[in-house]
Amino acid sequence: MLDEVVIRTDGGAEGNPGPAASAFVVENGGRIVCVHSEYIGVATNNQAEYKALLMALRYVKKNFFKKKVKLFSDSQLMIKQLKGEYRIKSSNLVSMWSEARELIGKMDISLEWVKRDENYLADFLVKMVRKVKNG
Repeated sequence: MLDEVVIRTDGGAEGNPGPAASAFVVENGGRIVCVHSEYIGVATNNQAEYKALLMALRYVKKNFFKKKVKLFSDSQLMIKQLKGEYRIKSSNLVSMWSEARELIGKMDISLEWVKRDENYLADFLVKMVRKVKNG
């Protein structure tokens, strides 16, 4: 569907916390229009997941604001926190969660948890960035 944007996010740390990376992929009309990944320093897996989400939401808000958005992540914790099914227990996630909720509230967006193998490109990008950074 041309009016629908798909976001796939992932983040991960080698160790928890440890060297971490975040990545996202944006598709529009079935075509990849943006691929982004970056090393974020030492972080937890959950911080890396939220960082990827925030980068993706900011990109989509700027470039596809009026489109319907489907967001897929393999972080079940993050998706359930954003849907209000789980509460935030970690104080280091509260500000990222708040910003994400604010951005989500301004979009026509659905959030869905997927298995890692359904999120392979974002997962691959995270692993490659960590590998390049850590040698």
